[in-house]
Amino acid sequence: MKTTKWIVMLMVPFLLAGCVSQGKYDTIEKEKTTLSAKLTTATTDLDAAKKKSDEQAKQLAELEQLRTENEQLKEKLDLYRKQANPSATDTSKYNTTVEQEYINNLIQVSDFQAKYFDSLLDGKVPGVMFKIKNKGNKILSEIEVTVYFKDVNGNNIAEESYTPVNDMDFDYKELKPNYTFQLDSDHFYTAKTVPKEWKAGNAEIKVTRIKFKDEL
Repeated sequence: MKTTKWIVMLMVPFLLAGCVSQGKYDTIEKEKTTLSAKLTTATTDLDAAKKKSDEQAKQLAELEQLRTENEQLKEKLDLYRKQANPSATDTSKYNTTVEQEYINNLIQVSDFQAKYFDSLLDGKVPGVMFKIKNKGNKILSEIEVTVYFKDVNGNNIAEESYTPVNDMDFDYKELKPNYTFQLDSDHFYTAKTVPKEWKAGNAEIKVTRIKFKDEL
């Protein structure tokens, strides 16, 4: 009996040591799982940050390209001004946008007619016809023109805006360099807001907005 008692007493420390080792093992496994989850989260966050950084770098490159293109366009417009007006001493001090300079120097409106046209449904109706030529080297994705209708004294009495070139149009989604917009010979734009006292021919047309096509 004494021998058995001593054997049991000797085994107790080893059993306790085994229990402690198992507890430590479980703790280590738990910490390992936690660290693995943190590593996965950190990797995901790093991938997202890299993707965002790549997108920002791409946007920066696109903006830089646009800036370069605008600078080149400004140089060409400046050269055009010098050719158009050789007596000008300084053509760089123009307080206008690139789009407005393009309109002023490189958009040509011709064959403008403002009169009463024959309509199958409404009889004689006021309307307009015109042509637009892109004399520059940029593709235009949108062109807006505004027609100002005047009385006998030259005062504006009505106006109508049209977008003959736009991405929703079937024939003219854009206007390339040296290309000309024109309506078919039997087509015209109606002017519904013009009062009945308006006299044919008393009108002025202006290009009021353009957009350059995104060429990136």
